[in-house]
Amino acid sequence: MDMKISGDTLLFVFECEGGYGQRLLRRAIIDNTIKISPDMGKLEDGYYASYMPYPFISDNGAIHVVGQDDGEIFTVENDTAFVRTRQYLMDSNSTVPFPLSHYVQDVYMTNPDRYVFIGREPNGGRQYAMTADLATSKIDTVRQINISPELQTWMSNAGEMVYSGNHDRLAFAYRLHPVVEIFDTDGKTIKSVKVGEDVFDPNTLEEADLEAMNSLHTVDLTYTSDYIYALHWGYGYSDADKTAPAIYKIDWNGKVIDKYTNMRYPLYRIAAINDSSLIGWNGKELVLIQL
Repeated sequence: MDMKISGDTLLFVFECEGGYGQRLLRRAIIDNTIKISPDMGKLEDGYYASYMPYPFISDNGAIHVVGQDDGEIFTVENDTAFVRTRQYLMDSNSTVPFPLSHYVQDVYMTNPDRYVFIGREPNGGRQYAMTADLATSKIDTVRQINISPELQTWMSNAGEMVYSGNHDRLAFAYRLHPVVEIFDTDGKTIKSVKVGEDVFDPNTLEEADLEAMNSLHTVDLTYTSDYIYALHWGYGYSDADKTAPAIYKIDWNGKVIDKYTNMRYPLYRIAAINDSSLIGWNGKELVLIQL
């Protein structure tokens, strides 16, 4: 599940059992209670406008959607309908620094026609924080995302990225390593924040269930204009329903402001409503979290 918040609107993406990888997008209005809409992007024939919709918020606060599997960009009308813009985050006409998979992650609009996102090389290759300029159809790298020169593939460096337009900075949190990196849009490191002890086992790199064989660290990342919130486990999937996670509050200069440890569990995803309230996903329902 992925979650984004704009004002009082939560957008969340999820998969259903037997859905063969198709992702569904819904919106919820948060006002003491949580009111959930029908599926977004559903067509009259029962099919969907995008197989893998990923919501993002534009620079003016409007809700947009990008197809994670093909980069197509949609606007949202009447709360649930996807409307094609005839634009793609990247396509066959884009100038790219090296071959890229069409799969994109963690997309943010920084200015009209300009975006930051996580891109990957094909076939399990490296991953990068990247920029896209739709006006010139040009893709550039901000920096490679990897914890060390010995660990290059995206699988061993999986994680979440967020962007602050207020600070024009990015933060990337690794799932398999206890590190949150904060850097600017030129790729310069602001701070590398350690949130736990590194217990990653490199002997698991060749295993298909790499993540299940290791302790996970930041399993989700959310943000406000002033702070980053990292949902930290420090344990594996098998312990998720019996161990309390922590939430780290970090400013955009990399200073750890607070650590909240009185979380109910399980807790798999978070999104910041403001600096005192988050919304979380516990595997069954959305829950309000007061910090």
